[in-house]
Amino acid sequence: MIVPFDLPTYVIAAAGVGAAYVVFGITAFGAALFTVPLLSHFFPLQFVLPMAVLLDVAAALALGTRFSREADKSELKLMVPASLIGAVLGVTLLVNLPRATTVGALGVFLVAYGAYTLRQGTDVSAVGRGWAPVAGLAGGALGTLFGIGAPPYAIYLSRRKSDILAYRATLSNMVLFSVSIRALVFLVSGLMLADRFIGFAMLVPFALAGLWAGIRLQRRISRAATLRLVSALLLLIGASLIYRALG
Repeated sequence: MIVPFDLPTYVIAAAGVGAAYVVFGITAFGAALFTVPLLSHFFPLQFVLPMAVLLDVAAALALGTRFSREADKSELKLMVPASLIGAVLGVTLLVNLPRATTVGALGVFLVAYGAYTLRQGTDVSAVGRGWAPVAGLAGGALGTLFGIGAPPYAIYLSRRKSDILAYRATLSNMVLFSVSIRALVFLVSGLMLADRFIGFAMLVPFALAGLWAGIRLQRRISRAATLRLVSALLLLIGASLIYRALG
């Protein structure tokens, strides 16, 4: 059996994955915002992204359908098909783009998204349902290209759902659909190799432990405070990836 990690890298990866899934447990998305940039410092994205999506699938299934009754199915019906199209587009770009350009683009995306969420207030203007396919397409493409598909869904739904329970329910279901589609696309495209499954098996216990901790913390930490912290970390991670790409 080929072990993809040496011990120091495994310790760093396990700690990072555990912390990332604390965020997932609190917000119902966001783990890949940390796991993908962290692991991409040690491995190619073609290795990191399939392994990260396996972790997301496991976490999404563990989180389960506890919020399904409150989810807005009409939003999901518009977003899911567009997400599938975007996922196919993203994996096509993944196997053709040069590594430095891809990592640099990921860094720019993280900095832009982090700056956007830091500046965004609690009161946001509503948008029409016509933006649902756009959010689905963007999320699907970013998911397979960067391993980060949830932000477009979260941005769209935050401007559609004023009720926090309906927002969280619809988002968590969309994340489950999205990561499942992404896993299928990676499998069909031949990127789900044995070393990805081995890496997943080594890291999933830490992901599930972090998820459990995040769920317990969910009711104790305000959503606004959590998102501000996430935004600041995104800026730092994105800047480090841009620096690495330029170097």
